[in-house]
Amino acid sequence: MKAQIAIWAGKTAGTLSKVMGNSGSTIPGVVARKVDGSFLHHLRKHTNTVVYITGTNGKTTTTNLIAHLLECSGKRIITNREGANMVTGIAAAMVHNAPLLGWAKNDVAVMEVDEASLPKAVSDCPPDYLVVMNFFRDQLDRYGEVDLLIEKMKDSLKTIDVKLILNADDPFVHRFSDLNKENVYVGLASNACQFPNYSVSESKYCPHCQSELTYSNIHFAQLGHYQCTCGFGRPRTDVSAEKVIQSPNGIRLVVDGEEYVTPLKGMYNAYNVLFAISLCKELEMTSSEIRKCLVKSQRADGRMQEFMINGEMWRLNLVKNPAGANVTLSEFFQSKQKKQLIFCLNDNLADGEDISWIWDIDLEMANRLEVESFIASGKRAHDVALRMKYAGIPEEKINIIPSLKQAVTHAKGKNTPAYIMATYTCLAPLVGILSEEQNLREEETFGADPVPLLSRYIKPIWGQRKYHLLNETVRMAWNQRSGRRNQEP
Repeated sequence: MKAQIAIWAGKTAGTLSKVMGNSGSTIPGVVARKVDGSFLHHLRKHTNTVVYITGTNGKTTTTNLIAHLLECSGKRIITNREGANMVTGIAAAMVHNAPLLGWAKNDVAVMEVDEASLPKAVSDCPPDYLVVMNFFRDQLDRYGEVDLLIEKMKDSLKTIDVKLILNADDPFVHRFSDLNKENVYVGLASNACQFPNYSVSESKYCPHCQSELTYSNIHFAQLGHYQCTCGFGRPRTDVSAEKVIQSPNGIRLVVDGEEYVTPLKGMYNAYNVLFAISLCKELEMTSSEIRKCLVKSQRADGRMQEFMINGEMWRLNLVKNPAGANVTLSEFFQSKQKKQLIFCLNDNLADGEDISWIWDIDLEMANRLEVESFIASGKRAHDVALRMKYAGIPEEKINIIPSLKQAVTHAKGKNTPAYIMATYTCLAPLVGILSEEQNLREEETFGADPVPLLSRYIKPIWGQRKYHLLNETVRMAWNQRSGRRNQEP
């Protein structure tokens, strides 16, 4: 009965949150767990197979991709598609999935799990499979050093029966092999593809003897083919991408002799696709089923998302750490056409309040003639501008525009495609702004009747600024009173 009340309370809280102008993505989970402290246990009871996806970069894309493939094959799934990946986000997905009475019975739960939240999630609902993707320095104010984070995650897995899908190319992930679980190692062959080079990389030291690892091939950051004199080295893969080919329409992978095609773009998505293929094969999907469903896959919002504005293709990608930013820049500069570069940086709790990581980005590689203009935007726009200046970018090319809307408007006036890097809390507003600009262009092109457009500017009273400010004040007061900051409630 307590669980049923938790569902009703969560659904009600989510509806009220949306009425007040919020997304309502996690509040149902917060309320449900307040009512029923063991709420996550019900996911284990009412789902045949539970899959967790964790790591620093690529979780949301991989989670959505796995969910899509399984759903396409006829499985009944539950997933947190929106990327709310703390235990409250998982609980919120359960609330959304549950009917008003009783529980939905699902074949597979596919849950993105925040690295720091994994121990709590495992304790409340042990998974059958855990996909561990990669580890990079990320939000040091919240996670601490990578070594400490990994040890906490490993400790939470020691007593449970779980099958691990591990990135063989990441020496940090390889450390999970010490748990002596049943492991599936996935990775890219040494000559599978060529990632662009950049000067800044992650730590490449052996976790056993602290000697510097020797690499026969580096894909990016510390990912590649490594070996240490003490015997620690890249394990033999069970699933390997022998070839990865990028085209304007997406990427093509040859995995263990079989070809897979996806509309996802960006070489780094090869890892995301490879993890999805590996997990789905573990769940007994055939190669032909995976191929058929993969061609219909969609990327998550803000992950190399494209917008047609002023007849030019703009691109938006989420960045939250040096490794992700460097790969994004490398992808942006595959094209030599004239462009603008916009870097939107916030320091809200979800972004990480420590922004020192921007100094580890190889922003010097962006100092190119084809970049006609640089825009520093977001709450920490001035910090971005300073980093750009120290990267050698001429001051006359740097524009400081904290407002995201004004930054887009300024860039639109240049009639040059813009490539945008954005931290987490900048992402959703930018998707909305850019979608609106794209839709305006489409309406102008097709001569839409101007009268229906009036609805665009007519907002309900709950959406007016004063109510948003009131709601933000209440939210901040709640955070301060509860002291939750970046911790799980």
